[in-house]
Amino acid sequence: MSTLPRILVIFNPTAGQDPAEKVRPALVQALDDGGFEYEIRETQGEGDARRWARETECDRVLVSGGDGTIMEAMSGLIENPRDVPLAQLPSGTANLLARALAIPIDREDALQLALHDGVAVSMDVGHLIDHDRYFALMAGSGWDADLIKAADRELKNRLGFFAYVISGLKSLFSLTRSRIQLTVDDQTFRFRAHTVIAINVGEIHGSGVALGSNLSPHDGKLDLAIVSPNSLAGILRVVFRLLTRRYDGATELRYFKAERIRVEAHPPLNLEIDGEPIGTTPFEAHVVPGGTQLIVPRDYAQAKGLLPKA
Repeated sequence: MSTLPRILVIFNPTAGQDPAEKVRPALVQALDDGGFEYEIRETQGEGDARRWARETECDRVLVSGGDGTIMEAMSGLIENPRDVPLAQLPSGTANLLARALAIPIDREDALQLALHDGVAVSMDVGHLIDHDRYFALMAGSGWDADLIKAADRELKNRLGFFAYVISGLKSLFSLTRSRIQLTVDDQTFRFRAHTVIAINVGEIHGSGVALGSNLSPHDGKLDLAIVSPNSLAGILRVVFRLLTRRYDGATELRYFKAERIRVEAHPPLNLEIDGEPIGTTPFEAHVVPGGTQLIVPRDYAQAKGLLPKA
């Protein structure tokens, strides 16, 4: 009797730069070679991935798509009463979640991990209450949401992740601070800032850059970063601190940990979750501890202390 997992493949045929005619045959070949029982469903619109993941009775969901499709499927799995792990074949523009979890972007390597070599680990997720949307990386308001909203789709298709870098550099010169009311669990703070980010995963694995210290998607908390410089020089100081990991002592960069947050801004700030524009503030979010299971590299799980003790 086979012990291989039954796999639901959620395939977004319009994701990324590679045509579906190139991605799908490689995916099917890997599944057939591995002897898996599987079903492939192609998304046609928003909500498909979430619904299929919520209803599946398979043992694993493999998503071929970008961050948006992957997060849709993850949302559905959170709502599925069974513990079904999610594996990724990163096929989008930025592939931020895959990069954060050390999942290979190379198609062959990603399939090897998703089908054979990966291990399932639990990870916290955030829930954006106002929109009933879950996020794995962050919910950001301000500069990060501005650059994502401004990134030209044609430029993203040509340059991939670097389209966000270009957009971000442009938006640095038009930042304005808003009056912020921030509720962190049962405490309220008021200040001026141009960026407020609720962080679940704050580091792209292997990049050497993190949005703060001691950020973990496995601690049952959200980390909140407040960025509030009022000049280009102040912005450059914040960038320098992030690049050199000198987070303490900066008046323009503050952190909180919380299980639940609410952000109000006047004037309102643009809002994004996991790289997708989703409107403007206000927003309220809370953490769902261990809310999802993901297939990740064994080395990553071991480095984070997520494997059972020998």
